[in-house]
Amino acid sequence: MTWASLLARWMDLARTSQALIGQPGVVDGRVVPALITFEAIAMAMQHLGGLTATERSFALDQAAVLIDARLADLEHAFDELPDPLHQAERDAMRSIAEARRSFAWTILWEGPGPLVMPDVASVPASASDDGMVAVMLPKTLALPGEPIAWWLGRDEPMLARGIAGCRATPLDQALQVWRAFDETGHAIEDRVRDVNDDGPPGAVPLIVPRLLDGCRLEVPTVSHTWPPMDMETLEPTAPPVRWDVPRDW
Repeated sequence: MTWASLLARWMDLARTSQALIGQPGVVDGRVVPALITFEAIAMAMQHLGGLTATERSFALDQAAVLIDARLADLEHAFDELPDPLHQAERDAMRSIAEARRSFAWTILWEGPGPLVMPDVASVPASASDDGMVAVMLPKTLALPGEPIAWWLGRDEPMLARGIAGCRATPLDQALQVWRAFDETGHAIEDRVRDVNDDGPPGAVPLIVPRLLDGCRLEVPTVSHTWPPMDMETLEPTAPPVRWDVPRDW
């Protein structure tokens, strides 16, 4: 299902529910298009989980654009929005915010080549201690096609801007990256798994929690010789990245 088809379904239902608008004694007919749009968005947002991650991002952006467009249509129609319209607009905005917080917004390094993870300042954001945040430690070597940071149940303005040109994608689950090494210290593979799953025997987790259950966690101190920061462990060729969870984007 696409965002267009999902929204169209709820637009049809909203039109039906507003069939009496414009009749004598009922709400002013000028609010009909806006009221239908607001109600459709509020309902459609509850079903974003049925869309692919790419469609979810598009849907969240387009929903906000649609609300702004309908408000602009009404700018000169009313000195103050009628109560039903004002409530519908607030419900639509609330539904967008709740939908955004329901996904694990994940930044994936796209390449080419390894990324030396930068230090992302002001993360977690100080606005609240809601939800969870996890990022790779600065100077960790990330491989193309794997997560480097995620947040869930909150807003993270700095991470939302992206890292190294990569934007966040709304996934269903938080993820962990495990790097396995052979007896010589060479990295042999990276495995991407659900954050609650164990890693391969002897593998090292690369994504570190920074906010968990309302607690802000200190960044652990590691030696400059920590293997995931050592480029020599990836030479002469970087290991493969294998996903043990489904990908839908």
